[in-house]
Amino acid sequence: MKIKWESNSRAKALVVDGKIKDEDIIPRTKTENFPAETCTVRMAKPREKVPFITLHIRGKSKQRTFHWNNQTYECAETCRVNFGGSYNNTMCSNGNLDENYTWQDVHNLVEEVKEAMGI
Repeated sequence: MKIKWESNSRAKALVVDGKIKDEDIIPRTKTENFPAETCTVRMAKPREKVPFITLHIRGKSKQRTFHWNNQTYECAETCRVNFGGSYNNTMCSNGNLDENYTWQDVHNLVEEVKEAMGI
């Protein structure tokens, strides 16, 4: 799975330090616009030593029709993993992990992000 970083000062510094590639940074956007089949890293308080980090792990995009309004939307299951900041070396998750991914995949993504950030 690809890892993309939402643009902020910390992500740009990681590019300068050679920890991530420039093409791995995406513009700030609504979470619903994060790319499918990608782990997108969003940070709050990026200037802190350890910012609050949310990984948005999106699965494959699928068309879904909601019967209550008879509208069809493009949707992707999304699991969010929060760590850093005041979490003090703990994590929590919410949302739905796509059936094509495992918790080992989630662990590997968290470790890759932590390593890039040096935390």
